[in-house]
Amino acid sequence: MTTAKHYYESHVTIDPVFDEKREQVSEIAKKYGFKLAHLLMQKSKMDTPEESKRDTFMTGHGVNFIDIGFRTMNVVKELKLSGFTVHRYKIEDILLDSRIEDVFNLLNEKENQNNTATTKA
Repeated sequence: MTTAKHYYESHVTIDPVFDEKREQVSEIAKKYGFKLAHLLMQKSKMDTPEESKRDTFMTGHGVNFIDIGFRTMNVVKELKLSGFTVHRYKIEDILLDSRIEDVFNLLNEKENQNNTATTKA
């Protein structure tokens, strides 16, 4: 379990942060190789997109479980020491990623058309 088939992905979820606090969290995230997500919520086409008011999360990647585990532990510890409320952390083992290999051949448009035509025949 120390080396992933493709990579490990770690997520850390905290209370929502804005403006200066968001910058502070972003700097902590970068220190440990994480990136802060920028989510915009838009309930309808007429609404203006706005930042999520429910939570803020960051994501980190790595191929070695021990490395991503330590980075996850350290980012959580520093966030808590800096006064942020951490609600969740998790590490996922990515078994399939179409950016690496489209094993179901769903994203190759030309091949999809051929498979659909063959299936219908």
